[in-house]
Amino acid sequence: MAIPSHVKYLIIGAGIHGLSTAYHLAQQLKAQGKGDGKDILVVDKSGIAAGASGIACGVVRNNYFQPAMRELMAHSV
Repeated sequence: MAIPSHVKYLIIGAGIHGLSTAYHLAQQLKAQGKGDGKDILVVDKSGIAAGASGIACGVVRNNYFQPAMRELMAHSV
């Protein structure tokens, strides 16, 4: 598959976080009548689910104990 030279949405990382972001973005675009996800490109240096999302989840979860980080993360999900 050729990588397009221009995309509207670029998501770096094809782990659970990146793919979930792409999926939910596509759902929102469709619901708002702004597309169907064809403008979303997910890239990863290794491949789908080839990284350490499980380890990354532990880091994110640990940050919920800090009040400032908890508020920031709640607004970014």
